[in-house]
Amino acid sequence: MKLRFRKNSLRLRVNQRETEMLAAGKELEERVMFGGGATLSYRLSKTADGTKGTALFDGQAIQVSAPLSGWAKSDEIGFYFEVEPGLKVAIEKDLECLDGPAEEKDPYAFPRAGKNC
Repeated sequence: MKLRFRKNSLRLRVNQRETEMLAAGKELEERVMFGGGATLSYRLSKTADGTKGTALFDGQAIQVSAPLSGWAKSDEIGFYFEVEPGLKVAIEKDLECLDGPAEEKDPYAFPRAGKNC
């Protein structure tokens, strides 16, 4: 799972294996370790269909939850929502990188047509 911030938006990208895990009700979690023992973790979980997406931050962990069961099995690339105070959240299927360096290529990325990462 990849995490990206830009202005007041948060984007999580998940590969095919992670999407299957979400559809099965499993939570995804990644950690970034900094010097001095500080850690930032970020988690993504599926909620029941019909519920609203949420994004919370407690100072050490980001928790994003959204109704992803239908999305995970669909051809839709992204699931988008907004939470107060105007934070835009994007959960997207990670598409394969066709021209990038080998270390950037994920064997579980979703296939696509095109030439850019």
